[in-house]
Amino acid sequence: MTSPTQPVAEQSATGRGTGRGRGLVSRLASLSRGLSGIVFLTLGGLAWWWLTTHHFSGTDHESPSPREAPTAGDSTPGGGNAVVTLPATEAARGEISLGTVESRPLRERITVPGRLDYDERSRLDYESPVDGIVSRIYVQVRQRVAKGDSLAEVSSPEVGVARDEVRRREADRAIEQKAADWSMEIADNVQALLTALADHPPLEKVEKLFDGRLLGDYREKILGAYSKLLYVEKVHAGTRQLGDEGVLSGRIVEERTSNLEMAKASFTGVCEQARFNTLQDRDKARAALEQADRLVQVSKENLRNLVGSRLEPEVAESVAKGDDDGSGEKSLSSIGLRTPFDGIVEDVFVSRGERVQSGERLFVVADTSNLWVRAQLHEKQWTTVEVTEGQEVTVVVPGAAEHRTTAVIHHVGATVEAESRSVPIVAVLKNDDAHYKPGMFVWVELPQGAVHDGLAVPAAAVMRHEGKSFVFAPAGPDTFRRLDIDTGIETEDLVEVTRGLEAGQQVVVQGAFLLKSELLLEDEG
Repeated sequence: MTSPTQPVAEQSATGRGTGRGRGLVSRLASLSRGLSGIVFLTLGGLAWWWLTTHHFSGTDHESPSPREAPTAGDSTPGGGNAVVTLPATEAARGEISLGTVESRPLRERITVPGRLDYDERSRLDYESPVDGIVSRIYVQVRQRVAKGDSLAEVSSPEVGVARDEVRRREADRAIEQKAADWSMEIADNVQALLTALADHPPLEKVEKLFDGRLLGDYREKILGAYSKLLYVEKVHAGTRQLGDEGVLSGRIVEERTSNLEMAKASFTGVCEQARFNTLQDRDKARAALEQADRLVQVSKENLRNLVGSRLEPEVAESVAKGDDDGSGEKSLSSIGLRTPFDGIVEDVFVSRGERVQSGERLFVVADTSNLWVRAQLHEKQWTTVEVTEGQEVTVVVPGAAEHRTTAVIHHVGATVEAESRSVPIVAVLKNDDAHYKPGMFVWVELPQGAVHDGLAVPAAAVMRHEGKSFVFAPAGPDTFRRLDIDTGIETEDLVEVTRGLEAGQQVVVQGAFLLKSELLLEDEG
C-alpha cells in the first residue's frame, strides 16, 4: 500500500521543479531584452557614424567633388589656410582686384559722443524790441529769407518818439552846420583882410578887393578904424610941414601928433580883437557842430537799438528812416523787423493784429549751412588726446544717409563741466545741402597718442567671421587662399595688420566678400 504522505511529497517535488523552470525562462527573457538593447545601441552608433562622415562633413567617398577635395598641406575648408577656387566666369563677374600690403603712418583714435546744434552766431530768437501791435507779417514757417528781408512790422508810439528825436537832432545839427560855416568863412576873410592891411594899401583898393566877401560886422570895425588912421596920418603929414614953416603953433602940432598915435593904437586894437574874436567864434561853432553830431548819433543809436542791434549798420539805418505804412507815406511809429543774415524761418509765434510786449519772442531765424558739433571729452581722457583750434576731425552721424563727414575744431572749453566731469569741444560742420539736422546724435573721432608706421591693407580687404579677421591672397589662377590676421588701428579706409601679412604681399580688395561667401558655402557642404 501506498503511504498517505507520499502524494504530498511528490506534489512538493513537482512544484519545486515547476518553479525552477519558470525562473530560468524569466532569466532568458531578461537576457534577450539586454541583448536587444545592445544591438539597438550598436546600430544607432553605426548610423550616427555614417551620418557624420558622409552627410555633415560634406564629403562623398563614392564621388568626391573636385572643389572640395583638400590639397596637400591644407587644413579643413574653414581653417586659416582654406583655398577657394572660382571658375573664370565667376571671377570675372565678381571683378576681383588686388591691393598691396604697405607701411602707412597710423594713429590711435578715441571716439566720444556728441550732438549737432545750431551755430550760435547764425541763430536768432527775434524778440519784439518795443511794446506795440503787430501790423504785418511777411513770412511763414520754413520760408527762406535773405539778409535784410522784412519779417514783420510792429506799430509802437515809442518808435515814433525815437524817430522824432532823431529828426529834431538832425535839424539842430543843420542849424549848427550853417553857423559853423558862417563863422569859419568870416574868420578866414578877416585873417585875409588883416594880412592885406599890413601893407598899408589905399582904402579904395581894399574895399574893391573885399567887395562881396563875408566879413560880418568886422567890415565896419576894421575898415572904419583903418579909414580914420589914414585920415589922421594925412592931417599929421600936413601939420608937420606947417609947423616947420611956423604957420601952426607947437601945441596944435603936438595935439595932431597925439591924435595920430591914438588912431594907430585904436586900429591895432581893433585888428587884434577882430583876430581873437573870429578865431574864438570859429572854435565855438566847431564845438557846437560836434556836439550836434554826437546828439544825432545818440538818437540814431537809440532808434537802432529799438530796431535790433544785430542788424548791419546800413540795414538798421534804412529801417530807422521809417517804413511805408501802405499809404505811400512814411510811418513814424512803425518799425520793420528784418533778419540780419541769410537763413530759414524756423518758427513764428505771433499773428497779425496781436499785441506784443518788449522782449516777447516773435520769430526764430537760423542759418543751418554751418552746424556746431558739441562733443564731451571726459577729464580722464583729456590728457591722452591732441585737440587744437582749426584741427579737422571725423564725425559719424548714425541717423544720416551720408553718416561719415568731417568738421573743424572751433574752440575747446576752458573748464571741466561740474555735472558731466567732461571738457566741451565745439567743431564747425559744413551743411550746405541741409543734409544734417540740429539735435542729431554723433560720434566724434579724436586723435590719440603718437603717429607710428605700421603695415596696413584697404579696409575692404578685411573680412570677419566667428570672431576672426582674415584676408584672401592669390594662390594661383582663379584660386585664393584665406589668411588669418590680427588687426590693430582701423580707419575709414585702412586697417592695420599686426600679424599674418608682410609688406608687399598682394591681397584681394574688390571681391573679398564674394570669396568669403563662396568659402562659407563650401563649409556648409
